[in-house]
Amino acid sequence: MPTVGLGGGGAVGVAFETTMGTYVAPTVWVPITNETFRYTEAKYYSPQIRQQTIVSDVEQGYYHIEGDIVMEVDPNFLPYFLYASRHNITKTGASAPFTYAFTPGSFASAGTAASGAVPRTLSITIIRNNVVFGYCGCVAGGYEFTETGGIDQVTFNMLGLTEAVQTLPTPAWIDPVLYGAATHAVYIDTAGLTPAFATANTLHNGFTFRSNFNATAQNRIVRNRGATYIAFGETQAEYDTELDFLDRTEYDNYVNTSLRAFRYQSIHGGTDLPSSTDGWQVTCYRSAYDTYQVALGAMGDLVMATGVVGRAIGIAGGSAYKVEVKSAVNIS
Repeated sequence: MPTVGLGGGGAVGVAFETTMGTYVAPTVWVPITNETFRYTEAKYYSPQIRQQTIVSDVEQGYYHIEGDIVMEVDPNFLPYFLYASRHNITKTGASAPFTYAFTPGSFASAGTAASGAVPRTLSITIIRNNVVFGYCGCVAGGYEFTETGGIDQVTFNMLGLTEAVQTLPTPAWIDPVLYGAATHAVYIDTAGLTPAFATANTLHNGFTFRSNFNATAQNRIVRNRGATYIAFGETQAEYDTELDFLDRTEYDNYVNTSLRAFRYQSIHGGTDLPSSTDGWQVTCYRSAYDTYQVALGAMGDLVMATGVVGRAIGIAGGSAYKVEVKSAVNIS
């Protein structure tokens, strides 16, 4: 009987592609906590009437790759996945650490390039019980950052073009850089291109930021059953949280549709991202509260604003939101 494996014995590696959909062996090995990559096919089952009430044949149909990668936020790996998403990219810094800024893009489909601060596709290699799987033309169709138990985590919703059988590589690992409870801060300010964010807000309990590009795999009539490209739809970005209810300030902003700026930040060293040794932050420059619920609850419950959801919206002369990562990794 073959040896049964555990998830902890697996590995995930990534590499930027120079030609979209052409497999590249992994150059970076990414620590994850979970993955659900899968081959997704629309098989054709023939409904021919042949004096029986069951399908009579099956033919291969179009397929694509889809699934999630869940990982702790680590600046050594986060930029690779954000490069493979629907963002405009700016890289600053003459030497490490570099700062990568990602703002929402408006391009209709995913592409790739050999170099530069431009969106790219990934080849993703997954080893499951010493069996290797290679996925090509992978992009993030959306993602969700969450502060959970004091630790930052992120889920990337991935789509890919094809699967390619590969040889078993040998992973190589580096020490993790994680963001625990002592690294976080939340800021709220009036909407604008340059919010001051002078004082951190101390009332927030939990945080999630998600951006959904409404991506879909597109198949065209070519001699390849794999997806031809990944298309993007409307970008929907929002954050949600809850906070101690001490006054009506933010509730009135919700009722009056007053526009707000919001920032969640995690850094090591320094007092902000520019002065830090490493870190990441997401800033919504212009957002509106979509929901804001306040109730007494039970006798012993804290009075809190729950289900607080703010939706990022466009701003003239700037971006609805920006994700920034300060990292020692050098993507050229």
